[in-house]
Amino acid sequence: MSELTADAVPLLEKHFGVSIPEGAALTREYVEKLLTEHLVYMLHEEMEKLLQALYRIDVNERKVKDAFAQNNPKAIAPELARLIIDRELQKAESRRTHKGE
Repeated sequence: MSELTADAVPLLEKHFGVSIPEGAALTREYVEKLLTEHLVYMLHEEMEKLLQALYRIDVNERKVKDAFAQNNPKAIAPELARLIIDRELQKAESRRTHKGE
């Protein structure tokens, strides 16, 4: 997976319970699709767990509020998935940058 580093996928699995099949073509689009499907479920059944995970991985609060303003889980979930993946990529990039210092 070129964009999503080896550390990002396990964190998505850990924080959001997304099960990514071994050997799957781990493109950003594929991971976003899996995460979006799981987020729709979490929005309906595990809101507290979702909010805790968003806080724990430090997704921008204003952007999360903007996503929730849509007031429709099927519209909120893809936006949250994008924000989550973007944040994991930022953290992975920061780790790579600081590791080289």
